[in-house]
Amino acid sequence: MIHAHDADWTAGHLPGQVCEVPGHLRNMLSPAPAVRTEAFEGFYAEAHDQGAVDPCTATSLPFLFDMADDPATPDRAKIVRLLLSIGRDSACCDPEDVYFTTNGVESTAHVDITAEMTKRGDAFVRYAADPDPSVRRPAIEAVGLFLADGRRTARVLAERLPAEDGILERLLIVRTLARLAVRLPEVGATVATWLDELIDSPDRSHVDASVRLSALAHRALIESDLVTADLVPRAIALLRDITATPTAEKSCDGCRRCMTTSHVRGRAVVPTVRPAHLAAFRFDPDHPWEEHSPLSSVLRTLHTTLVDRIAERTALLVAQLNSPDAATRYDAIAMTKELPGTLPRPVLTSLLDLLPDDWAAARTIQGGFSQRLGGRLRVTPEDTELLLDTLDDYMATLRAAHGPDVWATDNAIVREAYQEAVMTLADHRDPRALPDLIRSLETRVDDWRVLYGVSGYPQAADRLVPLLADGLSFIDPARPNAPIPAGLYLSCLAELKDPIAIPVITDTLTWAARHQSWGVVTGALGALASFGLDAQGAHAFVRVLTNAPDEAVRAAARATLKALSDPQAPRTTRPKAGNGYGKEPPY
Repeated sequence: MIHAHDADWTAGHLPGQVCEVPGHLRNMLSPAPAVRTEAFEGFYAEAHDQGAVDPCTATSLPFLFDMADDPATPDRAKIVRLLLSIGRDSACCDPEDVYFTTNGVESTAHVDITAEMTKRGDAFVRYAADPDPSVRRPAIEAVGLFLADGRRTARVLAERLPAEDGILERLLIVRTLARLAVRLPEVGATVATWLDELIDSPDRSHVDASVRLSALAHRALIESDLVTADLVPRAIALLRDITATPTAEKSCDGCRRCMTTSHVRGRAVVPTVRPAHLAAFRFDPDHPWEEHSPLSSVLRTLHTTLVDRIAERTALLVAQLNSPDAATRYDAIAMTKELPGTLPRPVLTSLLDLLPDDWAAARTIQGGFSQRLGGRLRVTPEDTELLLDTLDDYMATLRAAHGPDVWATDNAIVREAYQEAVMTLADHRDPRALPDLIRSLETRVDDWRVLYGVSGYPQAADRLVPLLADGLSFIDPARPNAPIPAGLYLSCLAELKDPIAIPVITDTLTWAARHQSWGVVTGALGALASFGLDAQGAHAFVRVLTNAPDEAVRAAARATLKALSDPQAPRTTRPKAGNGYGKEPPY
């Protein structure tokens, strides 16, 4: 291997600044996995941060290619992926422009890197035939980007297809060829002919329904005239022939998603391990966190091609949501969020039919229907009742299966699904959510979540205000934003618009001022101001704060005094007495 000290690492750096890239390159070859991981992270941070390509990035290329060429190099796949990332980001830069490094130094390194990648095109051809599929995957895409001769590129990729026995690699070859046709129109006819042969050819070992579906989707992508009435029916027929995505070999032992959803605020929990994860290679860099099936990139391409043909996209989504393959169904849930406008009834019905599947339920609700999370799934007013009734039925099913306190169950995925269902009901001020909101505040289990929904229930203020006051009593003046911000409790009290909250807010104002917790004081003043004349009894407490040492507090106190004496300010009205539910609680 070339020795790192033989290269000049000063370019792109300020005088006296030391470049750490040579050390990172050496440590990428360490026998210790932890050292190699740290070296890759260090390299990305200094030489390829958020897609940056600097002079030191260009200088490192010979070393990286040297590593990738050696079969004994540990983490060769990571090296090839790094080369692909550097080359792809360089090719996206304007060759006529000058860019600046993180040090503020002018750089045209992207031009040199793009030229070097083209010069090394044959290396990527070799990597694309490597025995290790994790090396072949990034190399296949690199061949499509960096091999200079377009016709040769198409031939190399087409010849790889029969040699591949993995669905990931086959789909990647089809996609790379289609992108080549878009980038180089002169090879468009060649690629189109090849795709047509895949679509219509007799059964062969390397051409199954998945490959045909990919060819069909990408054929329509590169030639919009082929988006005809029979495109979606043909795609659906192929989709039904596709076999299930295999599950991973072992159950999750603590990935980021599982660990974050296993935490319950309010008590200790032994995390429940989820079922075996579905095979989820990060197949498409445009959607790295949403795919469980490699086929999802193909289906996204088809949806992109159909654009605003909502009827066709609806039919396709319904087929995806009803697929016997769990991975296809789960990814379809995410794709429904990209459908413009309100959800067509067939899509909504198919989504709701998935609720008995816990994973699907959580994916459907979380970030989807929940307005609190800015959900993108919108339903028509006529379908709102269907949505809420179905969620209520689902909650009853979970209570029957997991006991009455599902809100706090140890099973992370069931807990998440139940809580999101409750909060979606709360978004619509549905009274059926109220028992769980109250129970969460009483037990202080994941009570942070319900604080985003209780303000929609002023009819239950007599139950909610004391519970919110209890939550405020646990606030540490030295840490008023942990674990739940005091301002969130104060906002809830203000939004409930019940005068019984005024003494609670006044008490909070008093202790916060005594401890000089000025952020809490400002929040309490704003909450009092929202009550207008009804909060006149707090006038003396507020007036004192017009001389507080904090400027923001003084301004807030003056504004609150004005609100407390404004006869035009709206008066709060006490809701009618009742059980707060609007109907008998469901349990």
